Amino acid sequence: MREEEYRAMFELEERLWWYDGMRAVTASILGESTAALENRRLLDVGCGTGFSMMWLRARFNATAAFGVDVSEHAVEFWRSRGLDTIAIGAADALPFPENEFDLVTCFDVVYQLEAQAAGQALAEMNRVLKPGGLLFIREPAYDWLRGSHDVAVATRHRYTRGELRGLLESHGFAIRRASYANTLLFPAAAAHRLLSKGGDSSDVREASNFMNRTLGAALKLEARLLKRVSFPFGLSVIALAEKS
Repeated sequence: MREEEYRAMFELEERLWWYDGMRAVTASILGESTAALENRRLLDVGCGTGFSMMWLRARFNATAAFGVDVSEHAVEFWRSRGLDTIAIGAADALPFPENEFDLVTCFDVVYQLEAQAAGQALAEMNRVLKPGGLLFIREPAYDWLRGSHDVAVATRHRYTRGELRGLLESHGFAIRRASYANTLLFPAAAAHRLLSKGGDSSDVREASNFMNRTLGAALKLEARLLKRVSFPFGLSVIALAEKS
């Protein structure tokens, strides 16, 4: 991923509607499942600038939280946030021992990997989880939705729910939940993606207060609905899986 994407993430992820709304989705899916985990140790794979790791630690009252990211571009952002439990490393070769974590999260990482590396990354996440530990993973959906943003972030493959389920199950996970997300905004967002083919501009950009409130509200409504239902389509595909 390009260096400027890390800076845009750092500047916007605390307030931009998409990040805020997807954190609500994550909390909705993970909330009850993590309640039974005592002395939780968390790992955020592909942690970017580290904000998600900080949020996870606070939201789920973790005993310890760790991160790993492949890019040296992110180091300055970790330092600015005072984070010292993040390592430089690849998702398919995690620098941690086996059976180390109660919860592993992976937000929009595997889609940047070739097929063999994607499978190895899931195997590594399984390896570092304790028996019965949980993985929450989110990836962009539908390869036909490739647009300029995918060029900016070096997308290799966008996943269907069936593909993500199959990848998880073939690497030692039992699926607890699998759904699409970012569904209410799908028609407009899909049109934008299809019309942006041929460009290389990122979708991570400042939004007006009105857009932040309106689009964020749609995602937070989805988060509440996901407590009861799964969505049949969406811009993202999410899964909660257990190390079996």
